[in-house]
Amino acid sequence: MTTKVASFVLGAALVASLMIPGGVALADNNADCQKRLEADQARIDRDAKKYGERSPAVDKDVARMDNDRSWCRDHHADWDHSKFDVGIYIKH
Repeated sequence: MTTKVASFVLGAALVASLMIPGGVALADNNADCQKRLEADQARIDRDAKKYGERSPAVDKDVARMDNDRSWCRDHHADWDHSKFDVGIYIKH
């Protein structure tokens, strides 16, 4: 009886230890996604102010943001769609 309990406890601990890194990785991906999109947003805003909203520089920045959105989707990270998926930040 004691060996069954010990075996169960060790098995549960093993399962729990395997689940924790997945949760940490997801949180890291969400943070990385947020940082990428915030940097893209700042770049777009800076270039739009400097060159105009319809400039090739802004188009390039928006394409980069689209690539970062793809990265976020590929890594199952979510972002604030109401902040990053509006207006100038969307490819037209």
